[in-house]
Amino acid sequence: GYLQHHFSYSLSPTLTAIMSPKLAFSSSFLVVLASQALSTLAFAPTQSWTTSSSTTTTVTDVGSTTSLSAVREATFGMGCFWEPSESLLKKPGVLATTVGYTGAPPNKPPPLYDTVCFGKDWVEAVRVAYDDEVVSYTQLLDHFFELQKPGYSRQYASIVFVDDKTEEKEAGNWKKASIASSSDKNGRDDGLSYEIVEIEPSSSFYKAEEYHQRYWEKKRLQLAFGLALIAGESGAYNDLFGGVLGNVQVLDLSFDGVCGALFFAGAVWLLVERAIARDVRELKQGDLIASVTKN
Repeated sequence: GYLQHHFSYSLSPTLTAIMSPKLAFSSSFLVVLASQALSTLAFAPTQSWTTSSSTTTTVTDVGSTTSLSAVREATFGMGCFWEPSESLLKKPGVLATTVGYTGAPPNKPPPLYDTVCFGKDWVEAVRVAYDDEVVSYTQLLDHFFELQKPGYSRQYASIVFVDDKTEEKEAGNWKKASIASSSDKNGRDDGLSYEIVEIEPSSSFYKAEEYHQRYWEKKRLQLAFGLALIAGESGAYNDLFGGVLGNVQVLDLSFDGVCGALFFAGAVWLLVERAIARDVRELKQGDLIASVTKN
C-alpha cells in the first residue's frame, strides 16, 4: 500500500529528525492530529454499521412506504469482508451492512481478528439489513454470489448462514436451481461455481473491530491524505503562495518536516490502532434492523 511505497522510498533527513527525543512529544501529538482528526473523526461511528443514505430515509420518514415487518436480516460468508460489505450496500433494497465474525462452535470465546486469522473456526461475515419488499431473499442470494470473493480457508469461506427452516429451504432451493441453470456448473465469468456455497445454521455473530467497519471509505481518505503528505515532504508545496510554505517553521521543523512528521505519525497510529483494538461485541438478531429503524 501507500505506506510501504513511502518507506521504500528512502528516509530523508527530515524523517530521521522526527525520531530524535527532542521531538518525541510533537510526534505523539501529531499521531492524534493526523489519524484521529482526519480519519476517526471523519468517520466517527454513531453506530457500528454502514447504512445506505438512499434507502435509510425511506425507513425512518413518517409515512414511509417501508414497514418494520418488511425489514429483515441475513448473514453471509463472502471471503474478506471489506469489499463485499460496501458492494452489497449499493444494491437496491439493502439498508445497512456490518462486518463481523461468526460460524464457530458455541463453546468458543468471543474472537479477535488475530484469533480469526490464525484459527480454523471463525468466518469473516457480512450481516445485512434489507427491505424484502424491494429485494427478495432469493435476489439477495444472487447478490451474495455475485459479489463474494471467497478463499480456501474457513475464514474466507462462501457460506449462507440461515436463521430458520424457511431460510434454509429458500437457500437450498436457490442453490439447486442455480446449479441446474448454470452452464458447466460455473455461475460466474471467473469460473466460480455455485457448488462452493455452503449452507449453515446461524450462530453467534460478533461485530468486528471498529477499524474494519467502513474500511474502504476510511482507507480512501487516508490514502489521499498520505499521498498529499508525501508530496509535501518532498517539497512539492514549497513554492506555493509566493514561497511562504517553504519558509514555515513549526516546532523546529520546516513545512517539509511537518508533512513528514504527520505521515510518520499517521503510519504509527495505524499500527497502534491495529495492535490495541479489542472492541469486538456480540450483535443479537434484530440489532441491525433496530439501527436502521432508529436512524
